[in-house]
Amino acid sequence: MSRWGKQEDRLVVRAVDVLSGVLSGAAPEPARRVVASRALLAVEELLFPLHEELVLAENADAAAREATDEQWADDAAVRRWVTETLAEHAFSYNELHEVWEDDPDHVEPQGDHPVWAVLELSPLARRLRLWQEASAKTAAGLGGEVGVGAHQIGHWAAGRSRPGDGERAALAGALGVHPAWLHAARDEQPDVQFYRFASCPCEKPTAMARLGLGREEPDWYDSPAEQDAAVHWCGGCGQAWVKDAAGWLLPLPPGEEPTPSGGDLVDLGHPLRRSPSVTLDEPWPRALWQPPAGKKGRARTAYPVPELLTREPQALPVRPDVTPVIVPTPVWGAGVAERLAANATWCRTCRALVDAPKGAAGGPWVLLHRSEPERYLSTWTYPTEKDALHHGAHLAMTYLQLDDGPLDPVALDLFTGQAHAQVIARFLELHPDTTQFEVAELVPLRADEF
Repeated sequence: MSRWGKQEDRLVVRAVDVLSGVLSGAAPEPARRVVASRALLAVEELLFPLHEELVLAENADAAAREATDEQWADDAAVRRWVTETLAEHAFSYNELHEVWEDDPDHVEPQGDHPVWAVLELSPLARRLRLWQEASAKTAAGLGGEVGVGAHQIGHWAAGRSRPGDGERAALAGALGVHPAWLHAARDEQPDVQFYRFASCPCEKPTAMARLGLGREEPDWYDSPAEQDAAVHWCGGCGQAWVKDAAGWLLPLPPGEEPTPSGGDLVDLGHPLRRSPSVTLDEPWPRALWQPPAGKKGRARTAYPVPELLTREPQALPVRPDVTPVIVPTPVWGAGVAERLAANATWCRTCRALVDAPKGAAGGPWVLLHRSEPERYLSTWTYPTEKDALHHGAHLAMTYLQLDDGPLDPVALDLFTGQAHAQVIARFLELHPDTTQFEVAELVPLRADEF
C-alpha cells in the first residue's frame, strides 16, 4: 500500500466512472464486456502488482463474462460489483503470493486499503474530482472561486458532504459547465452521456475505420466467428469505439489491439491520423477531452471544456434494436445487371451502382483473382480497386454464410462500414488454409464492362 497515492486514486476514479457510464442499466453483451474487462484490468494492474499480466487479464475477463443484469442495474450496483470482484481477487492474490498484513504488497480485502473508499464515491464526488483535475485547479483555487475553503472542496470530493444550491451554481461557473450538470437530482446518476454516442463527438469531417481487437482477446463471445470484435476508429480524433447491439458507440479503454497505421486508407479516402498513446491517467474519453494546444508530458494544463458540458444534459434517447441484415442467396451465373439488382436490395454500394452513369473508358483497373484448391484461376474485372475489393467482400461474406451458417457478425459489421479489405482479411483469418482471394495486376478496361 506504500506505493498508493493520488495518481492511483485518480486512475481508479476514472476507471469506475467509465464502468458506471458504460454499464449502468445495460444488459451484459459482447461490446460492454469488452469495455468492462479493459477498465477493470486497469484497476487490477494497480492493486495487484505481483500478479503476472496474464493472470490479471484472465481475472478481469472472467468477471466481465460472468456479470449479470442485476450487477449492472445502476451506478450503485456497478460499484458493488467492482468492489466484490476486487475483494474476491484480493484473497487469492494475498494467498498466492504469501503476502501478510505488514507487507507493503498486501491488499486488505475490505476496509483499510484506500481503494475501497474510492469505490464508494458517488457520481457527484467522481464528477467533482475529474472536472477539477481537467480544469487544473487546486482545491484552494477552486474554493476561492466558489467562496468556500479548500477543506470544503475536499469534503465534497470525498463524499462526506454535498454543496448547497448556491454553491452548486458557483461550482458550475468556476468549472465552466452548465449548472444542470451539478443539480442535486443528478447526484446519484452516472454521466452516461460521456460514454454512449450515436457518432463520434469530435464532429470532425471524417469516416470510421474498422479493425479487429486481435486474437489475444478473451473468448467471451458465443462462437469462434465472434471472437474478434470490430473496433471503430475515428480518423479525426483517434478515439477507438466498440458498438453495442442498439448501435451506440462505446469508448474502448486503452489496451492491446492493432492500431491503424498512418498509411492505412481503409476506405476513408485519406490516411488515418496517427494518435499518441493514451491512458486513463488523462481526462477521457479523448473524443470529448481533447488535449490543449501545446500540452507536453504531464504538465498541469487545463483541458478545454467539452461543448457537451456547456449545454443542459439531455437524457439519451431509446435507440431501437438494430435490424439484422440478412444476406440473400447469391445469384449464380447472372450478368452484371442481375447481380447488382439482387445485391441492391441490401447493399448500399450496389444500390448506388444500379443507377450510376457509365464512366469514361480507359484507366488502370484492378483484376481480382479468385482461386481455390484444385481449380483453375478465374478472374473478374472492375473499374477501381475499391470496386474490386467490394465484390471480393461480397464473395467473402457469401462463403462465410454458406460455410458457417449464420453470417459472421464481425464481417457484416466491417462490410456495412465499407471496409472491404478487412472483410477479406476476416475471411482469411477464419479460413487460414484457403487460397480464395488475391489482388493482382492493374489492367485497363472499358467502364461499361463492369
